[in-house]
Amino acid sequence: MSKGKIVLLLAILIALIAPFWAAASGALGLLTGPVALISAGLYVANGCNVKNGLKITLGFLAGNVWAYFVMLCMGALAPNIGFSPYLLLFIVLFVFVIVAVFIASYLDKIFDLSAWLSGWAVTLTIMNLSTHDQLTLLWQIAVAMVAGVWFVGVLITSTHKYLVGKASKNKQSAK
Repeated sequence: MSKGKIVLLLAILIALIAPFWAAASGALGLLTGPVALISAGLYVANGCNVKNGLKITLGFLAGNVWAYFVMLCMGALAPNIGFSPYLLLFIVLFVFVIVAVFIASYLDKIFDLSAWLSGWAVTLTIMNLSTHDQLTLLWQIAVAMVAGVWFVGVLITSTHKYLVGKASKNKQSAK
């Protein structure tokens, strides 16, 4: 199979599956559908290895929960401090980053650190920019992250790999 056909097949799969998720997530009332594309992108950047899918998913979900705890911590501490909220933000993020890096590094068979940090950043961004209920957003973001890794990322790359392999076998058997 020529490179052009391989790329065309990948483009078609992405053009079918990613927009399907975008439409389905909107129809289901999820406000965070595009998070799936970020999650799928990180899965692809990690080499499209299905074996890493669970680790990446758990990293995203850990980052998602981590962001929620940061928000709770900031909400609890902000009214009680006598210094700049920016300094508080720095201190809280500093502590949470150190803990996240240690956990993900020592439990690297369970958590992907890049997914943890990405999930954390995505969740913090959405929660800070939204007026919706944070727990509802937390769950919607988690659903989009899981869908991104498995429905968009794994489904596209596995289907692509299968179809390219099948085409190559057909081409060899025709010779």
